[in-house]
Amino acid sequence: MSDDYIHIIPSKPGEVPEEGKRKAAAAYFRSIAPKADEVGVTISKHLQFIHCGGNFGKICCPACGAEIELDLWQDWMNADWDEKGFTLRPHAMPCCGVKHTLHDLAYEWPQGFARCDVRAKNPNIGKVSNEQRVRFEAILGCPIRVIYEHM
Repeated sequence: MSDDYIHIIPSKPGEVPEEGKRKAAAAYFRSIAPKADEVGVTISKHLQFIHCGGNFGKICCPACGAEIELDLWQDWMNADWDEKGFTLRPHAMPCCGVKHTLHDLAYEWPQGFARCDVRAKNPNIGKVSNEQRVRFEAILGCPIRVIYEHM
């Protein structure tokens, strides 16, 4: 059996909204996804890669749109990882030379790097609406990135 998750992370890597805001975001998630198997918040000491699992598609340069080879992306992922998590050093794009971090890349299904992850397992709500996105941003006090993970 497969599972689906919706992750709500701050758009800015490493940003961690205060505890009251995180609790309010989880409560809001429960209200819009009452049939979810679970709703929770994880705070990591270091940056973690919040991925889309089986939804993973292509990766493109945000500057020129050229597709980035998966092997190169994996090399960058390995180089950016150390015992303190991901460092998100800028990498020169092979297509146009513009420097971007792994977080900046254009993922076909959104992915990102975060320390704060508000998530719902099997939320049964489809995609987060624009209204819900705006509400999450207001509750957390920061812009967000929504990630749809399929396991």
